[in-house]
Amino acid sequence: MLKKIINADDFGISPGVNTAIAEAYKDGILNSTSIMINLKYVNHALHLAQSMPNLNIGLHINLTNETPLSPAEELPLLVNENGKFKNGFVNLLLLSFLKPQELRKQAEIEIRRQIELAKTMGINLSHIDSHRHIHMIPLLFDVVKKLAEEYQIPRIRVVNENIFNTLRHNWSFDFLFDGGLIKYMILRMLAFYNRYPSDTYFYTILYTCKIGRNRFNKLKIPAKYKAIEVGIHPGHPDIDRNYGKDIFDNNLLNHFREIEFNTVMDKNILNEIVENDR
Repeated sequence: MLKKIINADDFGISPGVNTAIAEAYKDGILNSTSIMINLKYVNHALHLAQSMPNLNIGLHINLTNETPLSPAEELPLLVNENGKFKNGFVNLLLLSFLKPQELRKQAEIEIRRQIELAKTMGINLSHIDSHRHIHMIPLLFDVVKKLAEEYQIPRIRVVNENIFNTLRHNWSFDFLFDGGLIKYMILRMLAFYNRYPSDTYFYTILYTCKIGRNRFNKLKIPAKYKAIEVGIHPGHPDIDRNYGKDIFDNNLLNHFREIEFNTVMDKNILNEIVENDR
């Protein structure tokens, strides 16, 4: 039987996201989340998680936003003069070619601290992935593989979506205009380079952050996979608007956060995700 993982990213990033995740677990189809362990609202997230005993929690590695757990002097490639992360996906990819040894060392220091803090907080990590998908960068993927094995984290997210399979069930071509296709092509190329086997199919990068109910219309998963992970970003922008300076990412205020919340509140979606004939 196909295992269906409905995973919300960004647990701990804001009160609105945390609340949406808790509601989607209790009254919707959400059964998994990825926590950003170094952010301000992680304690709020873990407080909510106490009433969600069957929620799988993985680590959402964060090397791009706000403040690391490690001292700034240990991460000169990764932080600015204020001690905050300074690189996005593209810069980290470039650094992986220009300064591979330094990036590998510093990334491992910070990712290890994030894993260990999660474990100290009592989280039995079910998986590992990353904010902005930076773990798909081959050098960083090697670090994540090493640490996942060392800390016995069962699953690493692999972006292996098949564009043709997705388009069989979707008639929207928004990804041509909002960067979805470019993101898909880059991440699929990196996944091909990483060559890491996964029995979990990831859906969907093409429509990332814009996954409405219409993205599930008898969605058939390729036969070789034992599980599907639906990556989704639910939130309550109306709550987060009350937190002003704490909201460092305007995406948290996007109305699509509410649309994705409504998506994971629809229990009929699970019946729309089916296996291909084997």
